[in-house]
Amino acid sequence: MHNKEYALKLIQDKVSGLNNYSYSQISSLTGFTKRHLIRLSQELNKKDIDSILVHGLTNKPSNNSPSPKEIEFIKNFKNKYPVISISQFQDIYHEDVIWNPEMENVVKENNLKVRSYSFYESLYEKFLWIKPIKHKCFNKEYETHPLREPSPQRGILIMIDGTPHDWFQNGKKSSLHLAIDDATGEALCGWFMPTECLEGYVHMLKILVTKYGIPENIYCDKHTILISPKDGNLTNFGHMCEDLGINIIAANTPQAKGKVEKWNNTIQNRLTNDIKRYNIKSIDELNIFFNDYYCNYLNQKYAYEPKEKDTAFVPLDNIDLSNILCIRDTRTILNGNMISWNNNYYQVLDKDNSIKQIYKGTEIKVFENVLTKVVRIKYYNNFYEAKQIEGHRQDQIKREQMRIDNQKQLEQVLRERDERLKARANKVSS
Repeated sequence: MHNKEYALKLIQDKVSGLNNYSYSQISSLTGFTKRHLIRLSQELNKKDIDSILVHGLTNKPSNNSPSPKEIEFIKNFKNKYPVISISQFQDIYHEDVIWNPEMENVVKENNLKVRSYSFYESLYEKFLWIKPIKHKCFNKEYETHPLREPSPQRGILIMIDGTPHDWFQNGKKSSLHLAIDDATGEALCGWFMPTECLEGYVHMLKILVTKYGIPENIYCDKHTILISPKDGNLTNFGHMCEDLGINIIAANTPQAKGKVEKWNNTIQNRLTNDIKRYNIKSIDELNIFFNDYYCNYLNQKYAYEPKEKDTAFVPLDNIDLSNILCIRDTRTILNGNMISWNNNYYQVLDKDNSIKQIYKGTEIKVFENVLTKVVRIKYYNNFYEAKQIEGHRQDQIKREQMRIDNQKQLEQVLRERDERLKARANKVSS
């Protein structure tokens, strides 16, 4: 151990003749080199021991301490993001100001610098800035869940989930349908819709298989969109995965798919501020931004390398998704080679666009693409186009108006009946 005070005392006594220690002996007693002891001896000629022990910068500001001008700039910048985590504020401040070439003059003018997490943490405490994350209290006993080893390769297990949130901070919630790779913790893709729905999951699935390939397994909760409550039955989403060769695994608890749940929290805490940061105004803009930029941006911060470099994703190649990403059901051929589907009549067209002749009462499979709304007919393993017959079914607005009109007429009939019964009862009593 280096004992500076003890070394100075021995040197002082040596100079005063109170001991006969050599510099080598003092070095072995104090841990300082002989050369350093000689420098201390020279300092003793000018100062006393107490003055030497006091550091030269004591009671002086550090060269790295922020100026009032820098603090004021950070405070004004923080006003753009009233509720933001420390780590995200640090990221945005560094990316948009310190490392932004367009802000070079501003950085020099205000002497702005890259600062540590603890620096911003001290500002949060000093100015009472709000942090969105509230950590759980662990004073009580909680059920523990053992950690599971991540998959060794990308594409073996993809976790999906839907999370509703007020992304635009306008009081209207919409749902993010998110896909996470278990092997790397990557956010692969996502799709925002007003509610958690089949169309959102289909958009997500299409981006997943188009951009990365077909995974081996999808791990999800027991939402009825994904898992049928009747054992052995497949939902429409289940049929799509089956056609692609994807196995669906259902989790019994949210904790079982904790990785995607944690990603939901991370995105909820960060994305609301980044929507404001990048001036995103609609769900359509948000879907493009999220898949083209934001997933990669987050993965650079949070994703990690898989145990094995090989991938389990199977290339999509020439697989036609138009007949896979579909709602499918069975219908019966009616008179005129027609079927009834979603309050409309359709005729089956042959390859030359003529009406396909199919016997009345024959059962066929109807496929409606979830994304394009195109209806096709599957008959003897062949797909045929379907033509909607206009004018045979009223549109939804007219049907709703008819229902309202009929309801008013019904109320009028019941009112007249009550009046007749009341008049008859008065006549009998009189």
